[in-house]
Amino acid sequence: MTYAGFLLIFLVVTILLLAALLRRKFGRRHALACILVCALAFVYTAPWDNHAARIGLWSFDPVFAPRSHFLGYLPWEEYAFYGLQSILICLLTVWLSKNARLSGGDDL
Repeated sequence: MTYAGFLLIFLVVTILLLAALLRRKFGRRHALACILVCALAFVYTAPWDNHAARIGLWSFDPVFAPRSHFLGYLPWEEYAFYGLQSILICLLTVWLSKNARLSGGDDL
């Protein structure tokens, strides 16, 4: 399985399902927070991952991530992973907060 195939199956499909469930509950504030989380994940993670790949801590098999797909020392799918994973966590957080059964009632 290619890296892009993995992202499609395990992240994009899940994101689409959660987005469908939250279509009326995901507001502008949620979207802005999600954009901020994505930006922070990218800014924080990209330099470290590029450095780790540059010094050989890990590498990407060219069969699954061809060198033509690379931006810096990482395949474009790695950058997509930062955003998709952040979006998934934001949607999951909103979904859980909307569906949680709090034992204390109105304590929050």
